[in-house]
Amino acid sequence: MDFFRDELPSLLANRALFESVLSGILKGNPHPDLRPETMFDNEIVLYRDPSRLFSLRLYIFGAGEHTAVHDHTSWGVSGSAFGNLEVVRYRREDNGADPDQAQLALLGNVVLRPGATERTLPLDQGIHCTGNPAEGTTLMLSVYGTPLRRLYIQRFNLETGRVHRVFPPRFKKRMLAEQALKAIERTR
Repeated sequence: MDFFRDELPSLLANRALFESVLSGILKGNPHPDLRPETMFDNEIVLYRDPSRLFSLRLYIFGAGEHTAVHDHTSWGVSGSAFGNLEVVRYRREDNGADPDQAQLALLGNVVLRPGATERTLPLDQGIHCTGNPAEGTTLMLSVYGTPLRRLYIQRFNLETGRVHRVFPPRFKKRMLAEQALKAIERTR
């Protein structure tokens, strides 16, 4: 994590790189490949280490857009390549005994200017949301480490306290197929 925290600012400053990536998307270039399903609809996987040590992802936020409040299953280092990036952090106040409910308290927020970075820890230590606090567009570049064995991230509803498990799309489709098959078999 320290390595990426030190190296990410120079990558964030490479405006030509981001212009090339975005132009490539518009031209339909094969890289980055937009077909892999991701947890967020504004997420583009730029690189996955073959050994699963880390991945590099680009997020594009429109004016005022933010992710849902969520946790991660790995550490992360994120920064703004273009536009201001807001990071809002939360602390879990309950003991986690009810997996479907959580009480969160606001820890604070920071607005990162282009080139600045912020780190995220896994699970309850890293509950947050990120996004664009202003007009225009924000590009966030994130490096994530090896995921823990938990297969999902959690999204938190601040109004209701509900916790929703979000599985990777491919895994979610398998789960749904298994549920449907069991339902069909029960009707025989």
